[in-house]
Amino acid sequence: MHLIVCSTQDIASQNIKSHLIEMLDPDEKKLKECVFYDAGHIGIAEVNERLIYADHLDSRLKKEIDFDEILFASRHSSKDGRKIFTVHVSGNVATADYGGKPYSLAKPSPIRMKNYVLALKKRLERKPEYTFTLEVTHHGPSEITTPSAFYEIGSTEEAWRDEEAGRIVAESLIEAINDQRKDWNIAVGVGGTHYAPRQTEIIFGTTFTFGHNFAKYTFDGLNKEILMKAVEISNAGYIVIDEKSTTSNVKSLVSAVAEEMGIEMLKSKEVKKKYSLINNK
Repeated sequence: MHLIVCSTQDIASQNIKSHLIEMLDPDEKKLKECVFYDAGHIGIAEVNERLIYADHLDSRLKKEIDFDEILFASRHSSKDGRKIFTVHVSGNVATADYGGKPYSLAKPSPIRMKNYVLALKKRLERKPEYTFTLEVTHHGPSEITTPSAFYEIGSTEEAWRDEEAGRIVAESLIEAINDQRKDWNIAVGVGGTHYAPRQTEIIFGTTFTFGHNFAKYTFDGLNKEILMKAVEISNAGYIVIDEKSTTSNVKSLVSAVAEEMGIEMLKSKEVKKKYSLINNK
């Protein structure tokens, strides 16, 4: 089962959930850890805790529900108030300011993320004031060992309550779950800002997808151990660097990790040139 997790404390999460229930017509059950909506191969778990603090949620829920993936339906907050749809994996590098633990990473779901982005891309014209962007790895929960990712609406209460935005996310989640495409190139991304512009271009327009992404602001804490862990749990065959923002020290680190793990290090411009979705249909 693919389990979509929503929170009673999250307005956007509730918005998305209401559309999912309308579309899936699931059976409702009250369990110890959550209210569970069972629609067969898709389930919805509604929890009372904030999602960023939900460490070990998968192991707790698995005592009552059988599932092999978590899709967190969530809000995104930012001071700039931009209207966006975002996707990212949770976890932390050197600090844990918003849930989780330092130097700890949740296990990603990069194939689902890719198929969600492609499903969402087809629907963006319905909300032209919204844009899509990846985010880098940040905030909790970091203690999740089941493949997972956050699927978010941002960045203000107005957007969180936007009915059409919630419907678009719900439709895209269902389509991504039902999408059988798996033949994507999986990478860990290194470099760029919080909204990962090069990686966003890559997941939108190439055969690549991402597990974890590490922004330039994490470089002081980025080390061999956390980078190797990210590659391992992302099942990545590549590390893609934003060559314009990656320092020489970090390039050397990435090169050493790629060589030791037997994977490729690629510049973002190489990926966009060689692995275009148009050229690889």
